[in-house]
Order: sequence, then structure tokens, then C-alpha cells
Amino acid sequence: MKELDNTIKCYIAETRKLILELKQHPKRYYENMRCLSMTKDNSRILGYMQVYHLYKAVEDIYKALCDDKIVYSDNLVLLLKLVADKMDECCNLIESQSPDINEVDVRPYLLYCDKAVAGEIFDPNHIVRHNAEADKWLINKLKAARARKRQTEKKADSLLKISSEKISSIVNLHEEMIARTYIIDNQVALLKTAIADKDMHAVNDAYKLLANDTQNLQNSLLIAHENLMGLVQDDSFLKNHQEYQGFFVMANGSKYLIPSEFIHDVICESPLNYETEQNQKIVKYVVESESGQEEDAVTEDIPVYYLSSLLPGQKAKNMNILDTILIVDYQSQKIGIIVDSVQKFVSVIKKNLPSSFEKFAPVEGIAFDEKYDMIPILHIPEIMKMFRSLRGYDVKKFEAITKKHINKILIVDDSDTTRQIERTILLTNNFLVEEASDGIAAMEKLKKKLFDLIICDDEMPRMNGDILMDNIRRMDQYKNVPVVAVSDRPLAKANAFVSKSDFSRDQLIQTLKRMLDNE
Repeated sequence: MKELDNTIKCYIAETRKLILELKQHPKRYYENMRCLSMTKDNSRILGYMQVYHLYKAVEDIYKALCDDKIVYSDNLVLLLKLVADKMDECCNLIESQSPDINEVDVRPYLLYCDKAVAGEIFDPNHIVRHNAEADKWLINKLKAARARKRQTEKKADSLLKISSEKISSIVNLHEEMIARTYIIDNQVALLKTAIADKDMHAVNDAYKLLANDTQNLQNSLLIAHENLMGLVQDDSFLKNHQEYQGFFVMANGSKYLIPSEFIHDVICESPLNYETEQNQKIVKYVVESESGQEEDAVTEDIPVYYLSSLLPGQKAKNMNILDTILIVDYQSQKIGIIVDSVQKFVSVIKKNLPSSFEKFAPVEGIAFDEKYDMIPILHIPEIMKMFRSLRGYDVKKFEAITKKHINKILIVDDSDTTRQIERTILLTNNFLVEEASDGIAAMEKLKKKLFDLIICDDEMPRMNGDILMDNIRRMDQYKNVPVVAVSDRPLAKANAFVSKSDFSRDQLIQTLKRMLDNE
């Protein structure tokens, strides 16, 4: 056997040192974190991806412990011990230079680590039982794969076969129908001319010809339909396809189909209205009562996720003023899936994935749109599972990469009309907007949220513009936030002034953009 490289020997020694710490001192996560992160990256560089994934799972648990998001429990200690045992098994395979290292199944360990990080209830003893049944599972999977192969070979013998002669007859019939439409167009023109000339004899003749050719065209259409159905009626391949209904949605520049059987509702919501609980965005979803009375309605807290966060190669883009959210429901659990847009509701034919793609669980099949492009059909149960396993900092990292900052502006004015005009202008220029009717209402909002810019009037009840400006500049988070006075006179501590007397849309937008660029 070829002697191990010194780098690999050192890597195995470091990994086994960490394994020992996990087993003997699982609570020393602060001390072990630095060594863990470094050796985790070494696993990826050396190509030991199974060990890398186990390292990353332990690192996620340690991060959650450091942030006080989860607490120690007997189940957590047992889980870390089981992960350490699996890492030790991998080290033995690496040391023996066994090719089986690439076949080690670490998915159950990662699943339970995800559950631990998410704060879910879990029983790591299931992993022990899983290991005992792994061989049986593998044998059954191989049998199933062979059965699918035989079934595929059987289907291949029954694929649709159409002779060129039958295709030619359909093409000829199609060309004949096109020619008939031109003849009918000409006869319609003759009929219009005869009516205009009030030549009743010509009108009669033209009408008879038009009726005769229209009937012939209808007969040709029926014959063509019957011929086409005759070609496919014995096609077992088409019979095995399933009719599917759902919504075509866009996410990260690509189109997907979400089956309607999982869709509970489609709503729109402003990103400003999301609440955050333990790094998870929540939307307040109002469930109408059967009585239809507003006071009987119930509000549900539904976690929302960006579909693009599961897709590779995200590109930065502007945020929407309103997010489109599909509320999906599976086994009485609801989540909201945020997409770039919903194109339309469709009824399509589902085609199963090739056997080589069967392990790609997030997609359950493909469909064709009106342009005959292949559209993936998302498997919602698996998508929901993947969303639940996302860590809070993974979501934040995704949002930082893919979402450009959208500026939030507070309008302070006691005139409902003025606020409405300014709000409309800002919304059409892709700003997020909130309103306050006077200085006191504005201060309440400023204490709760951080705005990128404030538009302020002067003369207002309870607190005028100058007093509001003094209060704003006393707040540490608002010392440098730009304020634009849209009023009858400038405000001393405002950064810019737009006069209401010669107010214009372009002037306001240019002023705001200049202030935000200088921020």
C-alpha cells in the first residue's frame, strides 16, 4: 500500500484530535471553534466532502450555541458523539486509502444536525437504527433500480411510431386548410363589396360560396383532428404522462412550475411589514372566518423564504416594493415562498424525470410551456424541507449577496393629499414609503425603524418641522440621515429644500437621489 502523504497524515491527526474533544469535552465549543473551522476547510481542499459536511454541521451547532439560540441537552451531546464516530469511520477509510470514502452516507447525521440548529425536537437514536438498516436499504434500492430499468426498457418498445406517409397526409391537409382560409378571406371581401353596391344578386352568390367553403373548412378541421388522435391513441408513452395544474413562477431569471395542489393562497406583501423571530422572516397572514366577519378572522405567523436562495448563481438585483408570496401547505404546515413574479395559472402535461436525475429531490418532473421550453416542476415537500434546514445566517448571507439595498423613506406632513402625492411619486421610483401625520407620530416611527431619508413639512399640529428636526438630530442613529424639507420655507437643520409652491416630480426625485448618493 502506498504511504500516506504527510499532509493527509497531519489532517487525520487534527481530525482525530477534534473527534476526541467532541467525545470527551463537547461543551468546549469556544476553544474548538478555530481548529474546527480551519480543518473543515482542509477537508474541502483535500476532497473529503463527506467529512467536510460533517465538520460544517458541527460548526453550525457551535455557532448556534455561541449565539445562545439553542441550549445543551442530552440529545445534543449524543448527536455530537455519533457525528464524531462517523468522522472517525471516515478517517479509518482515508487512512486505509479505501475508495469507499466517497460512498459514505452522512445524510442522516446532517439532517439531525439541521434539526438541532433549528431548535426542533429530535431523537439521535434514530441514527443508530438507521445504521443498522442501511445495508437492507441499499439492497432494496438496488432492486428498485433494476426494476425501473426493466420497466424503462419495456416502455422503450412501445414508443410512438408514425409512418412518413401519414405525416405527409396531415401536412397536405394542413396546407389545404391554409389555402381555404385565403379563399374565404377573398369571398368575405366580395360580399362586403356587393353589400356596399346594394347588388342583392351578387350578395346572394357570395353568401352561398362563403357558406359552402366555411363548411368545407370545418370538415377538414374535424378530419385533421381525428387523424391526429388516431396517431396517438395507442401511444402508451403519452398515456403515462400526467396532467398537472399549477403556476408558472419566475425566480432568479428562470421559470418553474409550482403544482396547485400545494398552493393555499397567493398574496403580496411589503418587505417592511415582515417581522423577524430568531433570524426568520415572518409574514402575518389573515385567515378569513367562515362567517366573513372581520372580527372573527384569525392571523397566522407564516415563515417566508426566497425561492432564489435555493438556486445556484444568484445575481444582485433590486428589491421589489411588494413581494409576491405563494402560501404553500403540506401536511398542515404552511410556509411562504417569495418569487420574483407569478406568470400565470396553467394546465400542462407532466413528464417524469430521466432515471439519472431521480436523486435530484427538489424537482419531481418537467413540463413544457407555450414556447416548448422545458420547465422544472418543483417538489414542494422537499423544497419545504430544504427551507427549514436553512440557517438564519445562511439566509442573511443570501440576502446580502442577491439583494441591493432599497431605500426606506418617511414622509411627515399633516396634509393627507400631500402625503398621497409624495407617496405615489416615491413608489413609482422604487422607494419603500411610510407616513406620519405630524412630528409626534414621526418620532414614534423613527424610534422603531431606521429610515434612509426623511421628507418633512414645516407647519404641523402638535410638533412643527423645526422642533422635529431638533429631536431627530439628538438621536444617534439619525445624526447623519438626510432630511429634505418639502414645505413653504427651508428648515434650518434639513439637508435640502423643495418649495411646495414650485413643487415638481422630477425636482423631488433628483433631490432625493442626490441626498442618498451623498449619504
